[in-house]
Amino acid sequence: MPRTATPEDPRIRRLERATKRLADAETEFEAALLDLLEHGPRGAQAAATRITGMNRDTLRRRHRDHEGRANREKGEAASAA
Repeated sequence: MPRTATPEDPRIRRLERATKRLADAETEFEAALLDLLEHGPRGAQAAATRITGMNRDTLRRRHRDHEGRANREKGEAASAA
């Protein structure tokens, strides 16, 4: 006889929490898009902050780090060739 999940089953609770997080993220994403559409470039910053939960300085620092890493990898690839 196949096993059926009961409401107390941890798998069901995990699925319910994941579904709620997904719905919350979708709502935040829609709000961020509205910020972007209504406020242009300033909305883009607000949208990025809203989606990532990071402030402007943190986002800039991560972007610089990412660019620096990409440039280093390009340099290493060029020197290896």
